[in-house]
Amino acid sequence: MNDNDPYGLPDFDRPTEALLNQLTSAATRRGRIPLGVIGFRPAGQSESLAEEGTLTLDVNGAARQYTLAARGRIRSRAEVAALAAKHRAAASPVLLATTYLTLALADECVEHDLQFIDLAGNLYVHAPGQYMLVTGRPASPEIRRLASRSGKPAISASASPLRMTFVLLSAPALLNRPYREIAAAAGVALGTVGSVLDDLRERGLLAGTDDRRLLDPAAFREEWAINYPLRLLPKLNVQRFAVGDPSWWEHAELPAGQAWWGGEVAAAKLTGQLRPAAQTLYVEPSARATVTMALAKRHRLRADPAGPLEIIDAFWHLDEAGAEKGTAPPLLVYADLQRTREPRNAEAAVLIRNQMEQADDSSPS
Repeated sequence: MNDNDPYGLPDFDRPTEALLNQLTSAATRRGRIPLGVIGFRPAGQSESLAEEGTLTLDVNGAARQYTLAARGRIRSRAEVAALAAKHRAAASPVLLATTYLTLALADECVEHDLQFIDLAGNLYVHAPGQYMLVTGRPASPEIRRLASRSGKPAISASASPLRMTFVLLSAPALLNRPYREIAAAAGVALGTVGSVLDDLRERGLLAGTDDRRLLDPAAFREEWAINYPLRLLPKLNVQRFAVGDPSWWEHAELPAGQAWWGGEVAAAKLTGQLRPAAQTLYVEPSARATVTMALAKRHRLRADPAGPLEIIDAFWHLDEAGAEKGTAPPLLVYADLQRTREPRNAEAAVLIRNQMEQADDSSPS
């Protein structure tokens, strides 16, 4: 056993009862989920079991038998659909056991009725009279490391690569532009581009060399939204202010090409479904002092670490798709809403996510 690995040796290629107990423990540790392993019989070489063996679970007091499908990584929605289709006629339901499923991939499993469980405590298990669904639990750094094919932290989860993946997700046409253009749009060193693209290929998020394309942009966006407040936002010089008039943002004038609304204000402009209680403003760093001073004079801003207005350095250089409304790219607005953990922002976040997925569907393949 590797003492540096808090999960022991979770080898999904050779699943054991110990690994399955780790998975069920992750579910019960973070919530009162009545789930446990009764027994596991690995498939013998002469047996014709479809996957890695037969698993019997105690689902809230009822024994339920599954065919186990163990996967160290699930990379895309297409992989989920293929796995579900392969076992549609299986004698017993299939249970996918994996390191981690993003919210988008978990939703895809539910859509295909593919039951699952992961090391973060996400699960979808049902039996007669029983229905258990937990999604959206984030992966710890250790789990993300295990989900990486190389066993090392994903390069694309650190600050500078997050800038780059943001512009690729926001403007997919950049994927097949010269490296120098990608670097300029993201504000990163030229040498960053190749290493990040290699990392995305290694992680199953990017295909092709001459004709590059993202394999699962929806799942990739969810990952970016989780990493943004942890790895990139702390480097963007966040400042907070109090404002006397709660509705000041309605008549605020932003200089074109220098400042963009994010968070709740942008969500209100993009969806019409939210009354902002807080404001997020992204400002081009070179213009930040001038823009902040002008807003302070006109709207009486005052520094306040608990104030509802946050001003943040803008970190991208893209053609302004949201120029008319003065909003940041939708992915950043979505990430802002998600990091608030505010229930009132949940509906607007879903609407923006749906808009991005509709844009995926309408884009040429």
